[in-house]
Amino acid sequence: MKKLGVLLLAAVIGLGFGSDASIPTAAAAESTTTILPTNLAKDGTVTASGENGDHQSRHKAFDQFIFSKWLTFSTPAWLQYEFATAKVVNAYSITSAEDAPDRDPKNWVVKGSNDGIVWTDLNTQTNQSFAGRHHTNTYSFVNSTPYKYIKFDQFVNQYQNGGLLQLAEIKLFGDEAQTYKTIKPTVTASGENAPTDVKANLVDGNSNTKWLTYNNTAWLQFDFGEAVTIDGYALTSAKTPNHSPDADPKSWVLQGSNDLANWTTIDTKTNENFRLRHQRKHYLLENHTTAYRYYKLNNIQNHSGWTVQLSEVEFSRTDDLWHAVNPAIEIQNLAGFTPFEQALPNAEQEILAITRKVNELLYLSPADAPLEVKKILVKIEPTGPVASMGGDSELKTLTFNSQHLANVAANPNQSLRDEIIGILYHEIGHAYQYGNFDVEALTDSLRYTTGYHDRYGITQGGSWHTHGTANFIRWIDDTKHRGFIRQLNEASLDTYGLTEAQIFAWKESQFQLITGIPVGTLWTQYQQSLA
Repeated sequence: MKKLGVLLLAAVIGLGFGSDASIPTAAAAESTTTILPTNLAKDGTVTASGENGDHQSRHKAFDQFIFSKWLTFSTPAWLQYEFATAKVVNAYSITSAEDAPDRDPKNWVVKGSNDGIVWTDLNTQTNQSFAGRHHTNTYSFVNSTPYKYIKFDQFVNQYQNGGLLQLAEIKLFGDEAQTYKTIKPTVTASGENAPTDVKANLVDGNSNTKWLTYNNTAWLQFDFGEAVTIDGYALTSAKTPNHSPDADPKSWVLQGSNDLANWTTIDTKTNENFRLRHQRKHYLLENHTTAYRYYKLNNIQNHSGWTVQLSEVEFSRTDDLWHAVNPAIEIQNLAGFTPFEQALPNAEQEILAITRKVNELLYLSPADAPLEVKKILVKIEPTGPVASMGGDSELKTLTFNSQHLANVAANPNQSLRDEIIGILYHEIGHAYQYGNFDVEALTDSLRYTTGYHDRYGITQGGSWHTHGTANFIRWIDDTKHRGFIRQLNEASLDTYGLTEAQIFAWKESQFQLITGIPVGTLWTQYQQSLA
């Protein structure tokens, strides 16, 4: 997928702490700035020379959903977008539709007008083609004049035969953009187990590394180099040789400070339990609006024994990149299943936090996602499958089966909250995923990644496509090729006219294409890791 104008600017901020043998420190906080151009083509009026009913209408070209399309039966064709107020447009993108490459646009002229009568040519393209289905081409041109109307005129298809033309999406861009900063904070700790289990591992984005200190009480301090406001944080449990939770944090106090002398208590947790290794547990901070440069997990106490450990600590800043993902969340408990509300007492905000993490796992930037979901409706119903997800960019509907949830709640060896969160990672993955490699395995790999499936409960045997594909994908991402899940999510194949053998061969080719290692070799190594 080609993306338009996502700019990354790296810098180093802050000076960190000086070296101290009793209080180990990490490198200075690192900052990366991302600039996301604003798509101006939202909520305007669309007209066209033709369309194919409501399901492939002119509106589909601007619905923020690349899996829908505009189709017209006669060319040359035109498509016009009217803003509520005039906008400066100097770039745009066009995404090809899901089938029939001969229907892709080949030639067109982009025009601007303020009265819909007198037009100015802004950009002309000829002999254009698209590298694949749902592929995005981007174009820019010089323009500083605001226009109320933008028109794509003289559209012809690849054959220029006067026949069908289609496209999935058009986005219009100008000088408007949103700027986001990603900060990896400096970490200071009460102790660490050098050289392997060190504090820097807490912010390396890898739950297979960890921080460990030989004490049953500890503290961790994070310096962002500037005052930042957070609306939540997450802790991820670490791996132990015997999968014991004894060294997991059981209780702690989160504090904030701007001078390292005066500390304000923000959150207090007691009797916390991580049921699985690598389990990511997020904690919301309601009505927290004060910005602090320093955040401290103080008085961290374990469950038993003489060590404390964690693999990751994350902070959800209110102005970070993933807050650009902001669908409305609505809950409809049609089954009257009150344990759902007890397990997720602030369900709307918790689901929103998971939605943002899912996007982070699937994409490097929100601009890479194939759609901009406006609303997620969550229904708890007494019948149906365990869970399902459907809909388009306007509305995604996620349905839970209350009977399944009741069975989990009745089992003393299971956690209803963990099951709900695990399902959310899987189903929300469906809402945002791009490719069609193996849609179920890919979204379930997110559940393994965040520790809501037991990755150590997998037995040896079978083949990569029949026995634990999801955990296999997760294992490759963790141990062989960081970013494998993201890249596999980009893989898409037009299966029209292909045999099952051809589709399977394509799937196998993706492993070597991304990692450089044949899938058979990867599977053998994965099987060995299970032992």
